[in-house]
Amino acid sequence: MRKLLTALMAIALASIAFAVPASAQDARIHLLHGIPDTDVDVEAGGANVFEGFSFGDTQDLSSFAGATLEGVKVKLAGTDTVAIDAGDVALPGSGNYTLIAHLDASGTPTIGVFENDISSIDAGSGRLVVRHAAAAPNVDILANGDVAFANLANPDEVGADLPAGTISASVVPTGATEPVVIGPADLPIVEGSSLIVYAVGSLEAGSLTVLTQSLDGLGSAP
Repeated sequence: MRKLLTALMAIALASIAFAVPASAQDARIHLLHGIPDTDVDVEAGGANVFEGFSFGDTQDLSSFAGATLEGVKVKLAGTDTVAIDAGDVALPGSGNYTLIAHLDASGTPTIGVFENDISSIDAGSGRLVVRHAAAAPNVDILANGDVAFANLANPDEVGADLPAGTISASVVPTGATEPVVIGPADLPIVEGSSLIVYAVGSLEAGSLTVLTQSLDGLGSAP
């Protein structure tokens, strides 16, 4: 099963990356924009709190930990056109989370919430996490041409701790060997870090791509 994550992580080679400091003590909450070609404004409490939020950008919501954001709406930038009406959003008071605006499997904009694993990683290893957040069918992850993980669906995730090093992978529709929708690519696995890869965009629209998030400082002493 470890090869499965190994595989999909390779998609991060051509990705847009952002780093998030990991902390087991404080709440860390980040909002990620994962809908290609769509700048948005984010409204809460009847007023815009973020404007011109672009694909691949992230916003730190940690200062709102434990609060409820009222009337959260994601609107097309500069307009009152609502793409996502999330209603009232209660943010956790502790833990490490990523909220991502993305497309569901049918192509409808939505917001996904993922709790990030910040548990200690053994010396010599790194963590790989893959999240399917794209308007695309279920996928298989191939490692060295073999199926390492089968039938990953939107909005599921999978993860594993792997020896630090470089892995290679590609992604194909479940049960098929082609087309290769992401990859093949090599990806370094860094000791003491968790690399999270998000498959985002739309297969039908030709915008399928990846974003990555890195959580550092998770290593344990040798």
